[in-house]
Order: sequence, then C-alpha cells, then structure tokens
Amino acid sequence: MSLRYRPYAQAWEAVFAADFTLDALRRRGIALASALLAKNLSCLIAYDTRFLGQSFARMLALDLHAAGIRVTLAAGPAPLPAVHHAIERRVADIALVVTARNQPYHQNGLALIAAPQHALSLSASDDLPPPAVFPPGDQPIEPTTDLRAPYLDALRSAIELELIRRVSLTIFVDAMSGTTAGMVPTLLGEGGQTRAIEINRDADPLFGRVTPLPALSGLARLKKLVRESDSHLGMALSADGTALGIVDKSGEVIDPFEITLLLASYLARQYRQRGTVLLPPPNAESPLAAGYQLAAWEDAAGVKVEVSREPDQRLAEFLAQPKPNLLIGVGSAGELLLGRLSACPDALLAGMLIVELLARSGGSLRSLLDAQREQIKV
Repeated sequence: MSLRYRPYAQAWEAVFAADFTLDALRRRGIALASALLAKNLSCLIAYDTRFLGQSFARMLALDLHAAGIRVTLAAGPAPLPAVHHAIERRVADIALVVTARNQPYHQNGLALIAAPQHALSLSASDDLPPPAVFPPGDQPIEPTTDLRAPYLDALRSAIELELIRRVSLTIFVDAMSGTTAGMVPTLLGEGGQTRAIEINRDADPLFGRVTPLPALSGLARLKKLVRESDSHLGMALSADGTALGIVDKSGEVIDPFEITLLLASYLARQYRQRGTVLLPPPNAESPLAAGYQLAAWEDAAGVKVEVSREPDQRLAEFLAQPKPNLLIGVGSAGELLLGRLSACPDALLAGMLIVELLARSGGSLRSLLDAQREQIKV
C-alpha cells in the first residue's frame, strides 16, 4: 500500500431525527460544494451500512453534481480504509462519507477525507437552494465505483496470503454487521487450509442495538464460539473497519496494549520495520495494569514505545510532523494505524497480519502472549 498521500478526516456526527436530518446533511454538502467548486476539486461519495446510508449518499451526490462538482458515487458500503485507498488511487480529490464511524446505531454523520492543504470544512450553509430538477429518465449519478475490490487487492499485496492458506488455522470473524463483511473469506479464497467462519455478516442498520466497536460490545458470541470450537483466533472488526478486537482460543479478549506490542515486534523482526509505537496504557482488567517495563522489549525489537493516556491527541500531534516515524499508532477506541503500510487506521490489515504471525509461529497466540508478558512484567 502506498503512502504517497496521507489524508486526514473531519467528522460531524449526530442523533437521527434530532440533529441528523436530511436538511442538516444537505446544508453541509452544499456548503462543501461551494468550496470544491472554487478549488476545482472532484469528490467521491461513499457510505456505510447505517440506516438509509445509500439514500443519503445519493442525495449528496445529486446536490454536488447540480452545483457543478465532478462526483463519483460508491457502488456499495465500504470501510473507511477502502475510501482512503480510493483517494490514494486518485479516484477523486477528496471523499465525503456518510457514516458515524463507530458511534451507536442511533447516530449518523459525515466524514470528510481530504489533504490538509485543501482547507475544507464540514460547517453547514445557512441557505438551502431548491432541489435540483432533472429531465425525466435522466439519472446523472449512478453508483459506478467498487471501492472494495481494489482495497482487497492492496491487502493481498501487503500480507503473505499463501503462507496463511497453507497452514491449518480456524478463525472466527465478527464483522459486527458493518462494512468489512465478507472480506476475510474473500481474501482467503477457496482451496486453502485456513478457514474463516464469519458471524454478524448481514448488514444491519441497527447493529443489533449495540455499539459496533469491539472495545464496547463485549463480544460475548465471538468469545463463546472461539472457546467452544477450540479455534485458533477470534477477530472482531468495527463497523467502519478501523478498530480491531482479538480473542484467543480460551475466549479471552486480548488487551490492545499486548496485541500492539506483539504486532510491532513481528513487523520489526519479519519486515525490518522501525519507528515509534504509540499506544494507550493497559486496561484496568489487564494483568499488566499493575505494572510493566518495556526497556528489554524495546531493545529486543529495536523500536521505541510511547504510552499516552491521551492517545488520540498524541497521535494527531505525531502525524502532524513533516515525517512522522510511526510504526504503529493505536487510538483510544482500538483503532490501529500501521504507519508503514496504511494511510489510516485499518483493522482488517492489522488482523490479517496477526493471522500471518500465527501461521508463521505455529498457531498459538497464547504462547506468544505468555512469552511477551514474561519479558515486560515488573
């Protein structure tokens, strides 16, 4: 995956019918259209699996098209990493995504993905012009761009799929009724030894009335299935494809602190990647919450670790540097940014690299975590 273009995102999120309405959505889209027209920028409109997401996206596309903007409309729901990848491929200059990312089901919103130099905003316009009128039979905006397939191709080039396919592993994948549904089985394809069993793969605008974020959902069904089937791994992917949850074969949800260190060590050892690992401290329930030391781990891995109680703010500061030397950054909600491989947090990429690590090391996540805990415990 190329990092020639590192976009940033602004977001507006609100509760359905209270603050998130079609009128409020259109006011932001029309205000943005004026700025895009002045700067001669094209726009990709995408959406997730939330309630009426496709309809909202089409209305935005029609408004921007009527304002004279070159618009491309996504052919289906897409995770945010796939939208970022489309911007890298220059499908459009910027992207506007109808999404509330990983917020509760009763919210929706907009995410603006654009280069900082464009100086764009999601502020609303005070005036709303009359709806655009098109001649009968004229459909100026058709869903034409598949964002998922090119993103999957990029993932195939970033991980060693044939290694994974040759090793006999069983993985449960919780798509959380979100935008990554079907992607892991598609990546693994037919005829390999590794099996991916997907749950919560059907689109549900209400996400089963839980927050579609691994850190907040509890993952009760995933934990039970992994434990009772004696599978090697459980992987939960947030609705927008940015946050990752990992469950080991005993049904334990692994603290992002430990998963991140394990993944950073693997990238340093196997891929000779270097840089800073930025992450929040261990959860209160973690055995490492009482204390840990990282000096020996840093020396062995050859990377530096920075632990911050405000990881989102610190990550934004880090990425604002001209040349951020980031190996892995983790947000407060478990969003995983692989600085050498992805332009935004990418849970699917991170999860498949964990599977690759298991395939290379014998399939026991618990053994790897136990060895790491011995190294970093006080």
